[in-house]
Amino acid sequence: MRITVEATPIRPGHAAGLEAFTYGLLDGLAAGTPLDLRVTVLRGTADEWRDRVPTDRITWAEVGMPLRSDNRYGRVLRRFTPDRVRDSLVVRRTVNAVRQRARTGHGEADAVLFPFHCAPIRGDAGVVVLHDLRHLHAAFHAPGYEAVIRANVARAAAVVVSWPHPYQEALAMFPEAAERIALIPPPTFQSAPDRSTARPEPGLLVYPSSTAAHKNHATLLEAMALLPDHRLICPGPLVEPEASRLLARAAQPDLRGRVSFPGFVTLDELNAIYARADAVVVPSLWEAASGAMLEAFSWGLPVACADAEPLRAQLEFTGAEAAVFRSTDPASLADAVRRLLADRAHYAAASLRADDRLARRTWVATGRDYADVLRWVAEGRPGPMPRSTFAATLAAGGTR
Repeated sequence: MRITVEATPIRPGHAAGLEAFTYGLLDGLAAGTPLDLRVTVLRGTADEWRDRVPTDRITWAEVGMPLRSDNRYGRVLRRFTPDRVRDSLVVRRTVNAVRQRARTGHGEADAVLFPFHCAPIRGDAGVVVLHDLRHLHAAFHAPGYEAVIRANVARAAAVVVSWPHPYQEALAMFPEAAERIALIPPPTFQSAPDRSTARPEPGLLVYPSSTAAHKNHATLLEAMALLPDHRLICPGPLVEPEASRLLARAAQPDLRGRVSFPGFVTLDELNAIYARADAVVVPSLWEAASGAMLEAFSWGLPVACADAEPLRAQLEFTGAEAAVFRSTDPASLADAVRRLLADRAHYAAASLRADDRLARRTWVATGRDYADVLRWVAEGRPGPMPRSTFAATLAAGGTR
């Protein structure tokens, strides 16, 4: 079965959790299925993709893409263009129309997998991965992206969602598509190579994430001003316009030397940071699910997280325990960190228990679940849509 994966919206080193998800899924599809895989990527990035997905079972095809936001001119425009303009329906439609002209067809593919739900899909045999629906919520509303997401769900032959909270939201928002929406949970994106036995650096907090506004670094930095004995490392892509504001705040006297934004780091560098960490903090206002939280479980690190609805749902689904704080309240965040580290052993043990529940999930198993959906689409969607048994087993309190 010939499958094309449309990865041109994803630039290595710039897409944080989205690219980690895509690398893992490609690994799983290549290692665990007999699919004939062709992956389209941005021109000039194929070598980076090969480094991150080292397999000879994938054919890589490079495609040029105009109006990119990750080059010098795109970053400047992103920094100085107001969100309401950048996310407007007119601008998004214009950008997508120009980019669509540069995209090639998918040839003889039996089905096409689109791992990013905010870029328009094409064709009648498309499977789109719907990561979250924050752009449809009033607090994060982006009319341009909302239009793309609604069109993608309407057009897709199948929709895959990774976590229970966005899955339930998708069913509620798109009841007409319920019979072609599947829940397929992934494993931890980047699990610990070995659980560290070394004592961490006391007071060292970590928040791996891009600097997109909804990741809520701003609240975290104000909380750090209330935690003068703590330090913070925030690895991840420096996304404008928020990156410049955060770097300026971190340079002020009360934070200088205690807060660092190293930008995108390699997996080895990220693991070295986790090995030193005392705790992981997740202040995000919205997520499909927090990859940083899952990685913390894998390392046995205690977690403080915001009270955002999807994060609470993630704690419930994984059976985890964290120190929860009010998402936009720096004092609440600071109190949660103090509470967390005052009883660090308890919260670290809770993280390890959560990881034990998830540990049997692999990218190969995830890839096979995706292959079932892709095959169902390629064969004309005979009978009910295939469902992942892992999701049902974990939701019932077991492991597989």
